Amino acid sequence: MKEAVKPVYILLFVTLPQLVLLAYLSFSSGGLNEAIVLPGAATLLLLGSFSIYALIKRSQDSTDTRIFTAISALYALFTASMLLFYEDLFNMTGFISPRLVFITLCIIPVLYGIYGIAFNTSSAENSNDTPTYMAGLIAVPLIWFVVMNLINGINLNAILMIFIIAVFYTIMLLTVKILLLWKQQNPDNELAHPSSISYYIITLFISLLLPLGGLALNQGNLDLWSNKASGGMFGDFSSPAFYVMAVLNGLFMLLPPVEDNKIRLLLFYLKAVCYTYILYFFIVFLPLLPLGAIGLIFFGLGIFIFAPTAAAIWQGVHIIKEWMVLAKTWGTPRIIAVFAAGIITLPLCLTSTFWADQGNLEAAVQYLDHNSTVISEEIDLSRLERTLTNIKGSYGMRMDEIGFDSGTTPIISAFYTDFILDGKTISQRNILALENLFLDSGHNLNDSNLSDDDIVNRQVRLAAVESKTEFDEKIGVYKSWVDLTLENSGTEDNGEYVTAFKLPEGAYVSDYYLDVSGSRKEGILTDRRAALFIYQKIVNTRRDPGLLHYTDRNTLELRVFPFNQHEVRKTGFEILHIYPLTLNLDNHIISLDSDAVPKDTVVEGAILLSPLQKAGLGQGNRTPEYYFVIDGSKFSDPAWHIEQIEAYAKANNIKQAQVMFASYKVESHSLTDMKETEFKTECGFNLDRAVRMILSEESEDSFPVIIAVSDNMPGAVFPENIYPLSDKFPESLYYYALNHDLSLTPYSYEDNQAGIRIYNPIIEPVLNFNGTYVSDNGECELVLSNMDADSIALSGDRYKDAILLDAAQQRYWLNRETDPLELVRASFKTRVLTPQTAFMVVETPEQEKEMLDWQEKLLNNNEEIPTVSLDEPPLPVCIVLFLMIIIVLTRKRSLGS
Repeated sequence: MKEAVKPVYILLFVTLPQLVLLAYLSFSSGGLNEAIVLPGAATLLLLGSFSIYALIKRSQDSTDTRIFTAISALYALFTASMLLFYEDLFNMTGFISPRLVFITLCIIPVLYGIYGIAFNTSSAENSNDTPTYMAGLIAVPLIWFVVMNLINGINLNAILMIFIIAVFYTIMLLTVKILLLWKQQNPDNELAHPSSISYYIITLFISLLLPLGGLALNQGNLDLWSNKASGGMFGDFSSPAFYVMAVLNGLFMLLPPVEDNKIRLLLFYLKAVCYTYILYFFIVFLPLLPLGAIGLIFFGLGIFIFAPTAAAIWQGVHIIKEWMVLAKTWGTPRIIAVFAAGIITLPLCLTSTFWADQGNLEAAVQYLDHNSTVISEEIDLSRLERTLTNIKGSYGMRMDEIGFDSGTTPIISAFYTDFILDGKTISQRNILALENLFLDSGHNLNDSNLSDDDIVNRQVRLAAVESKTEFDEKIGVYKSWVDLTLENSGTEDNGEYVTAFKLPEGAYVSDYYLDVSGSRKEGILTDRRAALFIYQKIVNTRRDPGLLHYTDRNTLELRVFPFNQHEVRKTGFEILHIYPLTLNLDNHIISLDSDAVPKDTVVEGAILLSPLQKAGLGQGNRTPEYYFVIDGSKFSDPAWHIEQIEAYAKANNIKQAQVMFASYKVESHSLTDMKETEFKTECGFNLDRAVRMILSEESEDSFPVIIAVSDNMPGAVFPENIYPLSDKFPESLYYYALNHDLSLTPYSYEDNQAGIRIYNPIIEPVLNFNGTYVSDNGECELVLSNMDADSIALSGDRYKDAILLDAAQQRYWLNRETDPLELVRASFKTRVLTPQTAFMVVETPEQEKEMLDWQEKLLNNNEEIPTVSLDEPPLPVCIVLFLMIIIVLTRKRSLGS
């Protein structure tokens, strides 16, 4: 303990953590940039000053107490300043909360300084100096905070910060000093001997009762902060495994020493296993030590925050002593091997469980894959529920000021999500779709949930619309700008404007802007997934984003945030088109005229039919073929649904039809034998797969009429991006839901929106274009033809390239022939919005960088879900591995003797 106060140890407890902090800040922010210039300079100045002192005084036996005071005071000041004035630096995403990492690395020098002061003033001749150095510890942050309050006005957060620091310093300094004085007076105390009653009492308290009490208290079992929506005050530690490990750890520590060296070695291994558990909580709660000091004063409950630190120290000393005893019998190398095996046992067992969960998720997502027609893998529903809960929790996580989220398990949840997804991403919609499909959760998948209703208000309205159309002679198309004036008509801040509008085929968005703080900012064309993620994050932190993206076929959504009360802002977008078109924006009708002569536009793999050419086509005629899709989810009643189908078929004289039972699997039967079918109701209602299977069938003489039979249509997994398949049958623009009165509710293939009830399917007239059926609606229509599936050959003609991208996108949804990464890159090259991309405006360079970083991650992986096969060892293999280590070491010991 005396060695630790030598100046050279400053390099270990101050210089090293600060070098790690500097590297972490640089890495998290993507290298040295403007965001970390001042923090980095302050870090270098502090660690440089103390490091130079340590090197110069390295031969001395003790560091000057004033230096220890400076270390604690200045690093407290540095930590508080960063947390108060550099909030954006800690909003970066990371495997572990940047705020948690920062506080942990900064509190190490603070604690080291307190220990040094306590040690140097623990002697009798220096004991009277304690109040002086305590005052010095508190004076630096106190004076600074007072000055800042005089300049900027009274700040309750600053006052609270002063109080917390003062109390923390006082309690920690006095506690450490008392312990050091007690140690000096009792150099050979009995507490450290496992044979003493005092040792067992302290061990029972530190290693068993405090951990169990802390877990129970965190979960709200004492009703201090019980909240059904919360997993706990400092995170979700509700898993029984945490309680089991706490009990095992306490029992192993309470076992008396045994004479048999083999059993003692085994116990040493088990204690090392449990010590990993203790070290985990020590790392998690290290940044919370100041709050523990406050908790001691107000509730006496702060002791639970100190418990992991006390257990780590107490059990660490015990393990070192056991190490020294066992090394005499087994040798140091073997003890190192056993200890290392024990330390990595829990992480490896966790990782093994994660591997199994990853494979289970891969099997589950196949049922959402549009092109997987035959799937027979069974899904472990409990594993899947755990996986989706953790992934969803990490995506929707809201860190508190320290860096915790009450709904997730610190560090483990982030590692779990990162491991399960293998560096890839899965969209929020797919997570909810999986919950609907396998857990029958009943989520409304048509709700985008990009903003929190508790944060935004919905009183922003479209006040005015202006448009301007010009002909671009270079590419022979019209460019129309649509400028919107938006106004928050309410008296609340944080207004968000949201609207959706449709573009006809042959019209494409080519630019976007948003006014931010009086300046016009041009939209960034980026990967849609990255844009949606960043938009949701920015809205939840009340910053300025604007977003324009496709939600389904030809439907775009525009979002702008935030609006202060009565604030007016402007935004707008540019459209490329060759024919006149009309937009409906919040009941504002905008006519974009053109004088172009109607003509067909041909690109590789597609043709944009003009209304004029459609007028010269002959009528097509096909007969309807009925398909009934029965909800096979776990709460469904197939017998009742079969009766409904029979009644509808009889009322409409339907003699032949196909009947499909759909849970997460799909089975097909004929109308005549559906009563004899035995089908297990389970999980959710996979309407998407059933519809996709039906529309994938080729037919020249008929078209499908699809009728879903369910009492819970909103909970179904609806068809997504189905329009390339549904376009083959323009006679039927809808699929239907059968109601109890045998009426039908139509659902659009384009957006899955329900229409008004009808009693007969809607049959649209069609035209025959060279064997391909097209709509007889007098509008432009894109018709696919043969196309090179390996590449997208851009011509440089921006409008034709937009049509080419449109065709490639539809071909991708149809059969996955086109590389989605190439679709995104082609969109960037042409600067034309596609369903794979989005236009976005953000407020700060840091937000722009984070969005581009997410985009790079997504594009480098080129997948939304993990698809790699797994062949790593399962949990039993890990257990056998460590048992073999013990057996081998024991056998070598026996042979050696």
